[in-house]
Amino acid sequence: MAQASKAGTPGAQTPNIENFRQEVLVAHNKRREWHQAPPVKLSPELNKLAQEWAENLAKQNKFEHSPADRRKGIGENLAAHTRVLSGDEVVEMWYSEIQNYNFQKPGFAMNTSHFTQLVWKDCQSIGVGMSTQKAGNGMYMYVANYQPAGNVINYFDKNVLTKK
Repeated sequence: MAQASKAGTPGAQTPNIENFRQEVLVAHNKRREWHQAPPVKLSPELNKLAQEWAENLAKQNKFEHSPADRRKGIGENLAAHTRVLSGDEVVEMWYSEIQNYNFQKPGFAMNTSHFTQLVWKDCQSIGVGMSTQKAGNGMYMYVANYQPAGNVINYFDKNVLTKK
């Protein structure tokens, strides 16, 4: 889960979810290309799942992953911020974990799991959601779902490749 700490922009903001999804898709595929991973496509089913969870997080004023039984075989990245972010800003929050990843010893770590999920080579589809209202804590919630899920033990060396 990624949470930005910088102050948001004041004023009312109305998120455009479809534009945001396209921005997230472009940002994912740009970074995936850097790591020799094929492009992903948006999935209407995964978009629905991600959108429902983003709205649920805002409504419940929580910041936690969805239950595993709700997303069997589907990975999930979360982010939150006090303002509406661009798709590229959200993806960069996740991607910036690359600074903590050890390509010489590939494997799972909590402080790199957003990055590794994002560039996971075997992933084919993503779904994107963002809350349309701020949560009680003043945060917008962002969710990306991935299919098939990444971060599979013993497969990091084949799926998280160095930047070209």
